[in-house]
Order: sequence, then C-alpha cells, then structure tokens
Amino acid sequence: MIRRLVRLLLIPFGLIAAGLTSLNAVAQQPDSSPEALLSRIQSAARALSFSGTFVHQQDSTLHTSRITQIIDAKQSVTKVQALEGHHQEIIKTPNETRIYLPERQVVKIDQTSYPRAAFPAVFVGAPEQILKNYEVVRGGSMRVADIDAVEVFFKPRHESRWPVRAWIDKKTSLVVKCQKLDAQGAVLEQVAFTQFSLTSKANGANLGGGGNSAGAPTTGGLTSSFVGVKDWKVRDASLVPAPSLKYKPETLKGFEIVGVYQRAAKTDQAPFSIRRYVLSDGIATVSVFVQSRSVAGPLTERVRRNGALTMLSREIQEAWVTVMGDIPPETLRQFAQTIEWKSTP
Repeated sequence: MIRRLVRLLLIPFGLIAAGLTSLNAVAQQPDSSPEALLSRIQSAARALSFSGTFVHQQDSTLHTSRITQIIDAKQSVTKVQALEGHHQEIIKTPNETRIYLPERQVVKIDQTSYPRAAFPAVFVGAPEQILKNYEVVRGGSMRVADIDAVEVFFKPRHESRWPVRAWIDKKTSLVVKCQKLDAQGAVLEQVAFTQFSLTSKANGANLGGGGNSAGAPTTGGLTSSFVGVKDWKVRDASLVPAPSLKYKPETLKGFEIVGVYQRAAKTDQAPFSIRRYVLSDGIATVSVFVQSRSVAGPLTERVRRNGALTMLSREIQEAWVTVMGDIPPETLRQFAQTIEWKSTP
C-alpha cells in the first residue's frame, strides 16, 4: 500500500483505445490544437483547487484514495490519503513531498526536485516532447464522476511505450480519468475520479485537519491529519545530484534523462547508498536504481509486470541494478541489458 501511494506521486499514467474518431474540437475551448490542449491540461492541474475520491486499478487490484488540492497566493498543497489498509498520507508542496506513516510514527521527507506525475497531473513533460512521442487523437464525450468529459487518445509513435487514453473535463481541462492499455487495447492500469468537486480557495485553511498539538511534523502551514501521534521519526528521503548513466538510447526511443540523484552512504566503505536515474518521454517514466550488492537483494531477476509497471533487477559487478517503469516488458528488458556500470564510477 505504501509503495502504491508513493507510486501515485512519482510515477506517470497513460493509455490507448481503438475506434476513436479523428480530431474533434474540445467544447468551449478557443484553440483545438494538440499543443494548446496539452497546455490547458497542465495549467488546470497546477491552478485548480479541488477535492475528490479516486480509484486506482492495477490489473485486478483496486485501491481508493481521497485527494485535496489547495492553490492560492499563500500555498500550493496536494494531500492524498489512503482509504483502505494502513493509515498513511502524502502531502506534496512545490519544494517537498512528505509521506506520513502514523502506525510506525515515521514521516519521510523528500526534497528532490524533478518532474513527477501524479493523478490528475499525469502529463508533466513539455507539450513538444509529448507530441514528439505520441499522436493526439480526440474521441467522443463521456460522463466521469458526473463530469462531462471528452476522450483523448495518445497513440505512441514508437513501440517502446504503452498507449494512453484520458478523459478531460470540458469546462476546466482537468484530467478526470486515465488509462494505460496494452497493444491489443486491454486495460492494464487506470485511475479515475468517482467523486469530484471544485473547492473554494477560502476553505484552504481547513486542509490540514487541525493543530499540531501532537507534535507531528508540518509542511508549510499544513498539519498532518494524524493528530495524537507523538515522537515522530523524521527520515530524509532526499537525493543529491550524481554522475550520469551509460546506456544505449535507441532502446528507449524518445526518453530523456530528467533526473540523476544519489543518497550518501552511511559509512566510508561505499561512495553512495543508492543512486537513481529518472528518464521520461513526457508521459511515461522509467527509473533505474543502483545499490551495493551487499546491502540489498534483487527485487526480481526476471521481468515482472504489475498493471502498466514493469520491473527487473540484474547484477552488474558489485551492484544490484533495478529498472522499473511504465513501458512494455520487452522494452524494459532490452534497455536493462544495455546499462553499463562500474563499481567505482
């Protein structure tokens, strides 16, 4: 569950569908070009204050979360709460992401700066980068959570990524539903609002859910909902810049490195404890994690897929190299095989 919530903030969504009609103008929008459409979608995710409930499905697994976003002159805060399983909460501001784990009395703080896709902000790349890698095809209308939405299909220009299908609110241009499909059109993963409402900015003060009498860590005036929990352990999950990654770019056509980070080692025996490389095509994201072979075993030595997320670990010299991303299994396997690594880069 924890990994699922983190994934909702770090990792991007996308998908396809067959039988869509060719370009139809989005209702009540002055410019129907793909560039303008993407700009409106991204602006809506950054500028709107709203609250709602959404469902995230990976294969046959279903999870429900509550989301609240407040954007005004004083704060820009997004809060995601798990409604099932263990209590946990993610609070995201422009400069920081906090993951609250109240049953362990732990809060993880990540101040690493790079573009992160998180529903409904699923398209984080520049419009020109997205259009280099996807063809935009508009479809018909459909209601999602009582919202009149228009369907937009992002058809990959290369086989190295999943198709993406999204439904966009006609009035605000916010993404209200997003799917990732396989090449045959079957849904691998999807996320959608089941309840949604725009929020008055005047209500932003209530987002935190109370005071800080319990001593729980706060973020920019926003207090965690888990009042009554004391003696929180604060763990720094931030990463710092690191050397670049060597691989064959032709195995990931259209992907660019958008982040290269590492966490310092706790001892002098290694130059770092973990290194992370983030690649993106504007919608899909691939991450490469490098760890010492002595501190962690592999996630999996064969390709595994969970929803649209594919993952693989392999040993290179004295390190475990784990690759995971929203790409087809064969693409990830070919990419992972081209990664070059030296124990002392």
